Formats: sequence, C-alpha cells, structure tokens
Amino acid sequence: MHLSRRTMLAGLASLGLAPLIRATTADPTPTPEPTLPAPGAKVFRIGVPAKALTTDPAVTNDVETHRLARQVYQTLIGVDEETGETIPQLAAEWTVSDTGREVVFVLEPGISFHDDTELTADVVVENFQRWGTADQLLGSQLDDVGRLPFSIVFGGFSSEDACLLDAVEATGELEVTVTLRRPVTNLIAALTHPAFSITSPNSWAEFDAALNDGLALIPLAGSGPYRWGGLEGATIQLEAVNAQHNVEVLSVPNLHERLYGLSTQQLDVFDAVSPAVLRELVQSGYQVLLRDPLAVLYLGINQAHPVLANLHVRQAVAHALYRTDMVDSLHLEGSYVAHQFNPPSLLERTDDVVTYNADVSRAADLLAVAGYDGEPIEFWYPTGAERVYMTQPQKLFAHLSGRLTAAGFNIVARPVPWDDGTYMRSVLGGTSGRGLHLFGRNFFVRDALYVLADLFEYPNAEFGWTNPAVTNDLTAARTEDDPAVRTALLQRVEAAVSLDIPAVPLTFPITALASGHGVEFYPISPVLDEQYARVRLTD
Repeated sequence: MHLSRRTMLAGLASLGLAPLIRATTADPTPTPEPTLPAPGAKVFRIGVPAKALTTDPAVTNDVETHRLARQVYQTLIGVDEETGETIPQLAAEWTVSDTGREVVFVLEPGISFHDDTELTADVVVENFQRWGTADQLLGSQLDDVGRLPFSIVFGGFSSEDACLLDAVEATGELEVTVTLRRPVTNLIAALTHPAFSITSPNSWAEFDAALNDGLALIPLAGSGPYRWGGLEGATIQLEAVNAQHNVEVLSVPNLHERLYGLSTQQLDVFDAVSPAVLRELVQSGYQVLLRDPLAVLYLGINQAHPVLANLHVRQAVAHALYRTDMVDSLHLEGSYVAHQFNPPSLLERTDDVVTYNADVSRAADLLAVAGYDGEPIEFWYPTGAERVYMTQPQKLFAHLSGRLTAAGFNIVARPVPWDDGTYMRSVLGGTSGRGLHLFGRNFFVRDALYVLADLFEYPNAEFGWTNPAVTNDLTAARTEDDPAVRTALLQRVEAAVSLDIPAVPLTFPITALASGHGVEFYPISPVLDEQYARVRLTD
C-alpha cells in the first residue's frame, strides 16, 4: 500500500525536514510545433540529487550535466540499450584504417539541430576543435573541473605534445576523417561519452562569453529528442522535439524529500536510492531499479598535507576504515568493498594490489611509527546535494570519521556546500587545509583506462601526488592494442596506486532509482545512458 500523506508529513516533521519544493504545473506549455506533445500531455518528472552545473558536457565532469546531455544532444557513436555495444548515432557508419591511425565517419543525412543548423562534416570538425581547446576556453577554471574527457581519451589537449589527435578534416559534405598520431585503443567506445556530444556552432557564442563568470546554464542547440526549456531555479525543463512527453528534472538534495515527492506524485521517478528509504519504498509497492556497479566511491588523501605526506599515516588511514560495515549499513545490497578503482567487470584484481583490511591496532601502531601527535586533519564532505554514487554523505562521513578517531586520528569535520560546484572546485582546485575528502566517479565508458587516467595519470591538486611510472604505464596503455599487455599495464597502475595510497577506494556501489506507479518502463543503464524519450508513462 501507499504511505499516506499524513504519515509522510509526520515522518518528515520528526526528522526536521520540510516538504518537497512547491508543486509543479501538471501541463506543459502549449506549442505549435507538430512534433511536440499535444497541450495537456503528460510530463515526466524525475528527482535527482543535485542540479546540473552547466549545459555543455565537454567542459565538466559533472554527472548531472552528462545525464541531461544525453537527452538534448547526440554523439557520433551511440550505445545499444540491450547489449551496451557501440551503434551508429549521428555517424551512420565508420571505417578504421589498417594502421588504426585514420577513422572515417560517414554522417547520417538530413539531420538538423534545434536551431535549424544542418549537420555537416564541417560542423563535426568544429566540435572536435572546440573539445580540443576546452583548456583555453576554461582558462584558469580548468583546474577546478578536473581532467576533461578529451584530454583523457586523446592524452592531452590539442596544444599539448601528448595529444594523439593529429587532424580532423571534412573530406566530404557528410564525411569526416580523423587522423591520429598513434592509434587510440577503444576510441570508438570512448566517443560514446556524452562529453563528445555534437552541438550547433551557431549556439556557442552566448555560452562561451558567459564562461568568464564560471560554468553556466545557457542552452546549446543539439539534435536529440529534447531541447532545453526553463533552466532557472531547482527545476530544469526539457521540451520534447521527438518524444511523447516533456520532462522536468527536479533537484532534490534530500533523500527523504525525494521519497516524499514520489509519495505525493510530484515525482514519477527519483534517483540515488539509499537503504534508509528502501523499506518505505517496498512497503508502498514502488519498484526499485538497480544498476550494475559501474561507479566507485573513494576517500581522497591530500599528500600536500604535512601529516598525510607520510606513507605510514596514509597506511593507517586505510587500515582504520571498516569498509565492510560501511557497505553493509549504508549501501544497497549487491554493493561491495573496493580494493582498487576498477570493478572486476572491467579489470581483474591481481595479488600485486595491496589490500588494507580493517585493523585498528595496526593503524594505531603505524601512527606511532610515523610520530603522529594528534595534529588536526580536516575531513571534507559535501552538503546540500548527494551524488548517484554517494547518498547521504554526512552519514558516510560520520561512519568513516568514527573509525579514524578510534584509531587515534584527530579528525576535524569540514562540510562544504556542493551548490554551484563549490565542493568540486574546492577539492579539485587544491584548497589549502584539506586532508581527506569524499568523492567518486561514475563510469560513462566501459574501459579500465578511463578512471585511472582521469584520477592518476598526471599530478593534480586533488591528491598532491605524482608517480612517473604510473604516468608512463597509462600513456602506454592508451595506444596498446594487445589486450593482454594493456591489461597488465593497467593492473600495474592499480598496484602502484595501492602502494602509494593517494586515495582509498571504498566501494563499488549498486546505484538505483525508485519508480512510481505512473511509470510503465524506465530505461535503466549502468553508464547512465537513460533516454527519457524511451520512458513509458501509464495512461
């Protein structure tokens, strides 16, 4: 049965929580476009744990931005919803040369963007140029967003010697030739990442001009089933172009408010389900849709911190954490403790990867050897939002900090707002004073190289750590075409990371959505390729 409104309100009041944001309008704004839903058509409403930071997926690593990008834009290569294999999208076909250095894409004819610009080879070339110069576009903000997908896939930006992209040319009206300095392993799969969405160059000017003031929610024109609607406040509206319903994406940072929204039918679906509300969902007859564990949650360690620069202290951190208890109590069933940064489905763990089992006595001994004398260590965690891979971060902090304190650490709580990218900028930009922090990654590409290169290939302010051997192995793996050799290189990286401990992998979490009774079908995807146009609402 359903939880009653009175029961939900009483429960929320006892938790000191306000009801969900104000109720939204039931009907979308009428439109003369024949491809849009008729006036009075249903609106699909999804509650997400944080608002998207921008409308351009090429200049951010924000999960919520990439989630929405898949609705408004399209990539050259798509993902088959049943098999996860690559399929044509904007590119009708592609051919890779025998040397692997040339890839020719033939575009679908007759495609137009939402601003009526036609898809041509020249447009695709301009998009490649934009991605390759995102470092110049962002300027000093680049350090605040982390390593961007173009740099990860091609080894660097276009102006850098490490970049493997040599040229992109329009070799026909609908033919694009990409020339590489060396073959990039898994390039085709990598191009399914939403950061490689093709957008209309005629829609870039306003967005680019606004970047001087930070990432912006200024619409770009795509060719997907939705176009941007209202972007103000906590709700982002998507207007259907080739879909049966409009969409409202509501940012609802609090887990219990998302549950309340589903109960009161203000939401059709909400993401980031936690065990804290699982019982209520089951009792109410809602469906919980589980994703395969293609995300990693980790505890970052800043080696620029004077105490954490000591390896024995970092080892003590790793041994102090009782991760099994954390997973069992704070994550959905099927989640499991991570001892490396890639799940076994992407990279098998070897005996060379050091595992740090919970051992408070061992942690205390290591602190004594290090000469630790109770110096305060700031532990940062986000507030005002959750992530798909990190529900209820305050509870995660409380659990982990309790274990660290029991081992002898002097932990100082540092809650940092997530809003407007504050937490991401503060962590990735290397704000001083930070010792430990909670963060994670979703896997948008099924490639063991991707997350390792994102986190560890080059020195960065998040960890204050560098390892030339890791850099060399990741650089080699990017172009290695022998699967066994490539796997060995990536396993060696995981082993090196486990020895130096720039971060402690905590769990590969099962992530999940809750679906209301008004939803007949929702296209669940471990890489978050969840097309809202495929959602089926009940009559």
